[in-house]
Amino acid sequence: METICGLAHFGLYVSDMEVSKKFYTDILGFQFAFETNQEGGPHLCFLRNGNCEIELIARSGAELSDGHFDHLCLRVTDIEAAVAHLAAHGIPTEFPIREMPQVYQGIKMVMFRGPDGEHLEFNEFC
Repeated sequence: METICGLAHFGLYVSDMEVSKKFYTDILGFQFAFETNQEGGPHLCFLRNGNCEIELIARSGAELSDGHFDHLCLRVTDIEAAVAHLAAHGIPTEFPIREMPQVYQGIKMVMFRGPDGEHLEFNEFC
């Protein structure tokens, strides 16, 4: 598929946001990018180190039973073409393409599942 142009980020479930932020910034050298914790929405924190970006996603211990990996996000140059490519292969998306201004201005994203049920995301960052 020609529209994939790189890994955008990976999402990681964390049980304690402050402990995880401290570990990734103080120990691994990531820099704080931004954080959002809107009423009724998930508590997210994005950290960057060079071209690598981590999305920390707050979850309780009980919710971590499925593992710590949430999703793999692939950056695409044309999200509409990427979704059409999925559809041509019989792969549904979990929801229509949406914009996420609370995360980044100009970003479009969509989620879908891989063959083993793994959670995948395409995003186009204009």
